[in-house]
Order: sequence, then C-alpha cells, then structure tokens
Amino acid sequence: MPATQRDPTTGLERLILSQLPTPLDDAPRLARALGIAKLAIKREDMAGYALGGNKLRQLDFILAEALAAGADMLITTAGSQSNFCRSLAGAAAKLGLGCHLHLRAAMGTERVGNLLLDDVFGATITFTAVTDPWDRTVANELDAIAAGYAAEGRNPFIVQLTGVSAAVGVCGWMSGAAELIGDFAARGAVPDVLVAVCGSGLSLAGLALGFKHLGCRTRLLGISAQQPAPRLKAWICGTADEASALLGIDTRLMGDDFDIIDSEIAPGYGKPSPASLAAVRLAGRMEGLVLDPVYTGKGMAGLATAVRTGVIKPEHSVVFLHSGGTPGLFTHAQALAGGAME
Repeated sequence: MPATQRDPTTGLERLILSQLPTPLDDAPRLARALGIAKLAIKREDMAGYALGGNKLRQLDFILAEALAAGADMLITTAGSQSNFCRSLAGAAAKLGLGCHLHLRAAMGTERVGNLLLDDVFGATITFTAVTDPWDRTVANELDAIAAGYAAEGRNPFIVQLTGVSAAVGVCGWMSGAAELIGDFAARGAVPDVLVAVCGSGLSLAGLALGFKHLGCRTRLLGISAQQPAPRLKAWICGTADEASALLGIDTRLMGDDFDIIDSEIAPGYGKPSPASLAAVRLAGRMEGLVLDPVYTGKGMAGLATAVRTGVIKPEHSVVFLHSGGTPGLFTHAQALAGGAME
C-alpha cells in the first residue's frame, strides 16, 4: 500500500499523489481587463496526474481511507463529463486499483473530453438514467454494483461526493485553505476575495471552513455552475458541519460566512453560455490561461458579473481558484468555434 502521512491541518491520514503546493500566479493583464486592482490564479489545473484539478486534493484523503479499508475497486457516480470521475479513474490507474464509473447519461455518452479519458485510464463505464445526483435511486444502483464485485471476491469502495465521501472531501480543501494562507503570507498580503466555481461545493466548503478555523479574513465567493444559491449554501454548511464533527473541532460554518452567485448556471449544468465562452477567450488572450466553458469559464464569467454589480470592488485584490477541467474545452470546441474570430 502506498505510504500515507498525517496532514498537519486536519490530523487525517492522506496520500501524496498531488503535486503540491500548486502555483499562485499573478494575472495583471486579466485584472485590468476585468477592472480590478489585483488578480492571482491558484493553479489547481497543475496539481498533477490526469490533467490535474481541484479534485486531487480531495482524493488524497478519500483514497487514503479507501486503501486503509483494503479496497481494490473504486465505484462512483456523476455526470458523464465529470472532472471528479476523470480524476478518480486516473488515481485508480496510478494506484493499480479497479475503477467503475456509473455515469449520468444526460450529458452525453460519446467518448470525448473527460469520458474519453475515463476510457483511456481503464475505467469500467456504465450509465444511469437518473439525472438528480441526490436521488436515492442512484445510490441504490451503486450498492448493487458494489455487491456484484463483492460476489466476485473483490473489495469495493463507494466514493460519492454527494454522500458518504463528502466530509472527507471537505477536509481535503481545509488543507488547501492552509496552503493558500501560506501563499498569502509569502506574498505579505491577504487578498480581499477568493472566487471559486462550485459544482458539488465541497471545495468551497473546505476553503470557507478552513479560512474560518484558521482566522483568514479573505471573503469566499462561490460561482454556482449547477445549483440555486439557497440549496448550495445549505449543502455547503451541512457538509462543513459533517467535516467539523469528523475532525472534532468546534468551528461551524454559517450561511453568512461566504457568498454564492447563481447567475451563471444558464443554459444549464454542463452547458456553455455566451458569457462563459467570452470568459474563456478573455483569459486565453490576456494570460494564455486555459479555462473550460462549463466550469472555470462560468467561474470567470461570475467574477466579471461580481465586478459589474459591485460585489467585488475595483480596488479589491482577488484570487481565482483555477479548478482544472481542461478536457471540457475540447468537448465544447464547436461552441467556441461558433464565436467571433479575430
């Protein structure tokens, strides 16, 4: 079994598969284009294997738990273009474990983008007709898949960010919060705002809980790519409470500890918008920064909206969490090709 080490922030055992710390890069041309004083990009897209991304920090903790339980088969569910599933499949390949992805077919079944990489990494792929990730039906389907592997003598381990694995995933980004606080200390300045795009919201939950627990004053602004703000806020606070209980700490996350903008969801989860496509082009042309149109592009579009509406002030210093998702750029190449070319 790969060696684990005790994480100094959470006290939990973790793997060291991710390449940390990730860079914090200044983006002055993009800052000027957005109309803010300072902008830096936390480069989670450079976190390591399987094209990186924010999920790798969560997996360092989740997979330490799986390996301690003797798992030889990882099972999870998400949308068919899930960044998390691609990361899990890559981690399984790196560790020599089996991986079964039971994916929501609504985002398509063509082997492109993340789904192509899932196949390249050797994952077994099946599809469910369930569209709501919180629907208990899909959890029952995962249980049935796990039972099938157990009957073959395997030791399956279900990983579900909207269920059993949520609290541990939050802890992964509490550790990430400590790294960011170290970044700020090295620069001698604490930013006013950190912006992160949210799908399941676990990264933001860990950051917000970590910042509160460690006394960092940077305000967290989540840009929802999937859920209405009230539902996402409640979910983030609930999973943060689970993480606090797991760690035995008194810090509790409240709804007013962070902000959520849900103006960028349209035309729907996993679908690019004119604003997100424009944000992808802007980041690329200003900084050579590669975003994708359905997650980080919507996050950058949300940052622009926050500046335009006064949530973020022109004098603010901002950190943007680049959570990865590069394969999504190529999945939506036609939408980008349809834009104005200069």
